[in-house]
Amino acid sequence: MIDTIFFDFDGVVIDSEPVHAKTKAMVLDAYNINYPEDIFDKYKGVPEKDFFIHVSDHLDPKHQSKELFIEKRHDFLSEILPEMPVIEGFFEFLDFAKANGIRTALVTSATTRELKNVDKYLNVISLFDHVVSAEATEHHKPHPAPYLKALEVMKADSNKTLIIEDSPNGIISGKKSGCKVFALTTSFSREEIVKAGADEFFDNYEGLRNRMIC
Repeated sequence: MIDTIFFDFDGVVIDSEPVHAKTKAMVLDAYNINYPEDIFDKYKGVPEKDFFIHVSDHLDPKHQSKELFIEKRHDFLSEILPEMPVIEGFFEFLDFAKANGIRTALVTSATTRELKNVDKYLNVISLFDHVVSAEATEHHKPHPAPYLKALEVMKADSNKTLIIEDSPNGIISGKKSGCKVFALTTSFSREEIVKAGADEFFDNYEGLRNRMIC
C-alpha cells in the first residue's frame, strides 16, 4: 500500500527540457562557443552546474567560470519562464494522491533558486509536503542520496513509497534507494526508461492514476 509519493521536477511536474535546452543554447551562442547539436540531449536531466563545467573545461577556449554561464542562463530563463508548461494531468493526479491520504515530496536536482524562479509563475512548490532540492545532498542523481534524504526527512518506508521519474538518472537513483519507480515517457524513450530499470512506465498521468486505482 503506497502512502508516500516522491516526484521529480523536470519532466514530471513541469515540461522544462525544451526551455532548458533553449536557454543553454542562448548562453553558448552569446559567448560564441561552438557545440555539438546533441549536447543538450546528452546532458538532459543533469544539473546545470555539471553541464557548464563541461562547457568551461571542453568547449570554451577561454575556460570561463561555470558561475558566469549560470548567471547568464538565469537572465535568459527569467525572460521565458512564463512559457514553462506544467505536465498535463499533474494537478489532477496530485489531487488524487492527497484525496487518498498519500504524502508527497518533491525530489529534484534543481536548485532552490531555480525552484523559486519557476514558482513565481506556477505556484506548485507549496503543494508538496516537503522539498529536497540540489543543495540538500552532496551527491545527485543517479546517486541514491536525494531519495534517501527524502525517505529520512519524511520518515517514510521505502516499501510504501512510490517515485515518479522521467529520466534514466532519476530512475537509477530511485531504484538504488529501495523504492518502486514509475516513469513517465515525457522526456526519454520507452527503451531508455526500461533499460534504466523502471518498474513500470506510462505515457501520461491518466494511465498512472488508473494503474494505482487497480
